[in-house]
Amino acid sequence: MKPETLYGHLSHARRDLLATLRATPDEVLRAPLLRGERFHSILDLLVHTAEVEDGWIHGDFQGLPMVQARFPDVQAGAAGPETTLSLAAIEAYWQAVEADTRAYLNALHGTDLHRTVTLDDWPEGHRQFTLDGLIWHVLLHEVRHTAQIAALLRTQGVRPPQLDLLFYLPVLETGRSAAAFVNPPPEDS
Repeated sequence: MKPETLYGHLSHARRDLLATLRATPDEVLRAPLLRGERFHSILDLLVHTAEVEDGWIHGDFQGLPMVQARFPDVQAGAAGPETTLSLAAIEAYWQAVEADTRAYLNALHGTDLHRTVTLDDWPEGHRQFTLDGLIWHVLLHEVRHTAQIAALLRTQGVRPPQLDLLFYLPVLETGRSAAAFVNPPPEDS
């Protein structure tokens, strides 16, 4: 599977997850469900996941300013162990990150993926990676945190959407994705 194919799945799953989160009470989204130095709430995990994608894809891989630079409220609200951002602000930021990431992934050629990326802030001996491997790292990072968010929702009595890749693959009999059957759009759409 090519990275842009998995990214397409992640984008669809993200939209389904965000639809569920929009219907979830804010106190659930901000509840300190996790212990540790950072990422106490569902919103903390969301902004972290978007920031990681933004930092790797735009900063590390392309040497560009992060998309976050266009969102001063995100820069201010993401600092610290707990976000002060609203779900709407995180969603707007993530949509902008997604648009830029999608353009980047679609422009890559096979030879680009074999390029060596040196990470200056990593320990000696573990600093050089292929772009392909690092892209997969970023994509799988989102998969892990999305699963974590789904589990946290369940602990709060909120049913998360079905996010497995299987449910986004085309169903051969109909040509539609399985998600259309599992996560039907709201009645008012």
